[in-house]
Amino acid sequence: MSLQDVVYKLDPVLWVHDLNLLPYDKDGNPGRLDPWQQALLRDREHGYIILNIHRQAGKSQLASIMGVHQATFFPPALVLLLSPTLRQSGELQRKCLRLYNLIDPDHNGLQEDTKLSIQLTNGSRIIALPGHEDNIRGYSAPDLIIEDESSRVSDDLYTAIRPMLATNPRGRLVSLSTPNGKVGHFYRIWTEGGAEWLKIKRTADQCPRISPEFLQNERLNMTESMFLQEYYGEFQEAEGAVFSSDLFKSLANPSVSALKL
Repeated sequence: MSLQDVVYKLDPVLWVHDLNLLPYDKDGNPGRLDPWQQALLRDREHGYIILNIHRQAGKSQLASIMGVHQATFFPPALVLLLSPTLRQSGELQRKCLRLYNLIDPDHNGLQEDTKLSIQLTNGSRIIALPGHEDNIRGYSAPDLIIEDESSRVSDDLYTAIRPMLATNPRGRLVSLSTPNGKVGHFYRIWTEGGAEWLKIKRTADQCPRISPEFLQNERLNMTESMFLQEYYGEFQEAEGAVFSSDLFKSLANPSVSALKL
């Protein structure tokens, strides 16, 4: 590994910017990572990361950067991509491949490329997995698990992936999504997750690429609860729900009497 590669291994942000791995902006300038993306890429202290990020913020782009950087500089890495469906996992894998093509256009380090996996000559693998827990249990000790759209991933699938990290103390789990109601593991982690979780939230009004005019128009064209979930990361009750999730929580709490309900 060259001295430059050592520098890029230690600083993914420098790697992204030096190699112009992001799309150019509308003025023809090289793309740059947002501050929250830079902070996340440079974080090596947290094994568990949850991102509550608005739509069109660059979540999947960031996930592909994390996956390709891990596979390139920390061989022989195992990177697993999980989504609600196999189609979505495959799309994230294709973003990883497009990014890899930028750093290795001649494919000197690419050993195999299929629709659902990338294998490098350094022994690293990036694998897209289906959104069903029965089909993922054969993998162990991954270095990085990326759970994309995790608010829509089943709790059974999430429960199945956690034990994979048991024998890899340096393994990381990154869950990224917008909210999808006050249900599921994404909601529970965000509201109840302990100190082991790094929690990052960004809202659409904090994104320099989204104008106030666009947000105003979006607000007029969807329900308020959907708007707040999609663009402001607020967990909302399911529309049309007769009982709130807070009521169900209180029913499960033996310290709450029936009179209080």
